[in-house]
Amino acid sequence: MAILKTKRSKWIVGSVVLVAMVVGTLFGLPSGGKSHTLPLTMASMNAAPYFAPVTPSGVVPRDVLDALLIPQNSSRTGWRNYDQGNGQYDRQINILVHANLNSTKTFFSSALKNQAWKIINTHTITNGYEILALHTGTDGYFWEVGVTMTSGGSTPGLGTQSASVKANDPGSSQVALRLLQYESA
Repeated sequence: MAILKTKRSKWIVGSVVLVAMVVGTLFGLPSGGKSHTLPLTMASMNAAPYFAPVTPSGVVPRDVLDALLIPQNSSRTGWRNYDQGNGQYDRQINILVHANLNSTKTFFSSALKNQAWKIINTHTITNGYEILALHTGTDGYFWEVGVTMTSGGSTPGLGTQSASVKANDPGSSQVALRLLQYESA
């Protein structure tokens, strides 16, 4: 090609290719996703206080915790520390939401989208529903949240280390929010 014979033209073409690659990468980042303003089925609150028993200050970037909402009427039923301080952050809180599974599912789907989480997977499970979403933190890591929702009663498989509230209301939902430091962005 005649256009690539000079050093300057090669530099210009190389720069254009580099800019195109950077722009393409930026469009693919989870937090670069479009934020939404979907109506929430319940009043919301920040999940940070519920993660406090298993999250030392500064471990999870504030922007990630601020982007994780739960229904305001929730009661924490327990928590789990999967990483035990070894390796990347992997912790879970369990909450009881005083609303049926459909309302709870709609709440979390809308709240995650509204807070610029990129939903990467959803699927129905026995007696419930799961959502997997990604968010880019200011610490340079992707953060992943898994939201497992089941209908009413006690729910095996959502293990707790502290359980001060038991779910006995068939009109309620058990929710496990598992937050993981995924990989560097």
